[in-house]
Amino acid sequence: MMRHLADSPPLIGSPGQHGYTARDDGFVCLHGIPLHLPPKERAVLHLLLSRWPDVVPKEEFASRVWRSPLMSDESLARCVAQLRPALETHGGISIRSVYRTGYRLTVQASEAGANGPGGASVATTLRPLSRLVHEAMAQPRQVATLVHARQLSNQRTRASMARAELLLRELVAQAPDYLSAKLGLAECVAGAVSCGLTVPRSSLIESLTQLRLIEEQAPHLPGLHAEMAHLHDCLWQFTEAGHLHNQAASAAVQDDQIHHYRAWHQWGTGQARAAAESLQRALELNPFSVPLAVMRARCLAAGGELAAGLTQARQLADSAPDSAAAQIYLLGYRAFVEPRAELIGEAEHITLGPGSWAFAASTLAYVFARCGAREQALSLMRRSTDDGANMRANYIGPLLCLDKGDEAMALAMAAAQLGCGQLPLIVNAAENSRLRSHPGFSDLRARMDKP
Repeated sequence: MMRHLADSPPLIGSPGQHGYTARDDGFVCLHGIPLHLPPKERAVLHLLLSRWPDVVPKEEFASRVWRSPLMSDESLARCVAQLRPALETHGGISIRSVYRTGYRLTVQASEAGANGPGGASVATTLRPLSRLVHEAMAQPRQVATLVHARQLSNQRTRASMARAELLLRELVAQAPDYLSAKLGLAECVAGAVSCGLTVPRSSLIESLTQLRLIEEQAPHLPGLHAEMAHLHDCLWQFTEAGHLHNQAASAAVQDDQIHHYRAWHQWGTGQARAAAESLQRALELNPFSVPLAVMRARCLAAGGELAAGLTQARQLADSAPDSAAAQIYLLGYRAFVEPRAELIGEAEHITLGPGSWAFAASTLAYVFARCGAREQALSLMRRSTDDGANMRANYIGPLLCLDKGDEAMALAMAAAQLGCGQLPLIVNAAENSRLRSHPGFSDLRARMDKP
């Protein structure tokens, strides 16, 4: 589906100056991105935009939207009332009733002023919008579903990831033109990779294909190119990912995911310190994210900044006292920088279950192995034998601590054979540095270089 593009710059003081266009296929776009609105509301807004600055009489709504002379004033008024909150989300235009006649669009004064001396160009008003604005341009229940699914995904447990994906697939089926839901589904699929869950390459390729279709329809959808870049990273297609990361960053949208995904790319390609800087920018936008803070601590450690990494881990644990992931990660980091026997007792008091953080078991196994509790570490690893190769790759660190380098390399090769998306990050992690001196590392690197 092609986007409607104006043949000339929008008129000063017109809805187009605020980014609104009415496409020939009946859709309404905001900055070139289709708005997800119910059919009646979409048709009413399309008619108002098409007829601006004229008043649209009630009879025209009846004939062109309801297609029936029996349309009641109450049904039209109710439709307009439901449409107004969506317009208020972005601003720029509003709907005014004209007594006994109909409705017309009114346009707010533009910040850009007029083109000419002392005035800014029209283009300066078309600033990039945040992902949240576009997500909100839908029915409340659909927006709530998308937000809830993202919250589940951020918990980083197997159960929460599975539930989030199910909700998003149902939402996409129910609202196929809600592009933010499709973007959220791709985010969830990639998030499963970050959790070490087994995600077939075919699923990642399918998600990437869906995003390419969205790009044809709405190339400026906030977060789109960052999500595409991240899927390429999960497929180890780092060159393609790099171009898309640059494209996402050039949009200048204030979105923590753009910096998060860029950090993922940087860490996976051996740029740990640059990744830590990207994550700092992400945390400035989303200071309450446990996954972002954990990842930044790991990147600091991988870049040799051990004290800074420990500070980040402590700050996270203090700011999120109810987060098991934050507390377990701090325990693991303490074992990394200063292994002590008393840490074993702290690890023994942690109970694992179906709702545990995805990396809880492997982190505790690392604490046991690093601090000398060999049998406890091996016991945890034996309990993971039914996990997929992607998840088991997280036990490379504990095996290296136990001087089981060959077994650690075997886990890495098994993950490489499956194309485990997070494997480059695991290989570049500070606690797994000994893996890079194993005789089989060159073969592993060659396998990873040819996904």
